[in-house]
Amino acid sequence: MEGKKEQRLIRKIVRRGDRKAAGELVEAYYREIFAFVARQTGGREAAFDLTQDIFVSMLVSLPNYDGEKAAFRTWLYRIAANKVVDRYRSLAYRRSRDSLPLEEDALSDDRCLSEALEDREQAEEILRMLDGFPAETQEILRLHIFAEQTFDAIGEMLSLPTSTVKTRYYRAVERIRKELAHETH
Repeated sequence: MEGKKEQRLIRKIVRRGDRKAAGELVEAYYREIFAFVARQTGGREAAFDLTQDIFVSMLVSLPNYDGEKAAFRTWLYRIAANKVVDRYRSLAYRRSRDSLPLEEDALSDDRCLSEALEDREQAEEILRMLDGFPAETQEILRLHIFAEQTFDAIGEMLSLPTSTVKTRYYRAVERIRKELAHETH
């Protein structure tokens, strides 16, 4: 979405509570944010619920958005990353994650069951490891891996130098590699 149109919609929402403008703004980013969330939650229903929460939070927080500090897309991804981190930290998630049912979507392609289970287990293990990192490190990893954001963009979102973002990312990746290697031996 072009910046001027985006800013016009934001003004309409903040000043007049314009529902049509809100719908247009949400629609412009919905698929992108849904895909970002779905890659991290593993299930369409969970991704749908979390994406709804992200857009509700965005609309509630819109009066606090400062276009001079960050582009709207950057600001929205920051909300999304925080919501994903919050989900994995929540007590409800901690209780239920060991008993999550295998999603039918995970088996819908041509891979055999054992491969699907192995991939899912690996992905769940990595997501569990992410849960053990500080929130800011989780955000860096999630934004780079799942949202495919550049280190520069992540630095802007988190108000950190790009070198710090890279250092935290590569340290975290190395820690994950070591833990995975340790578990397989």
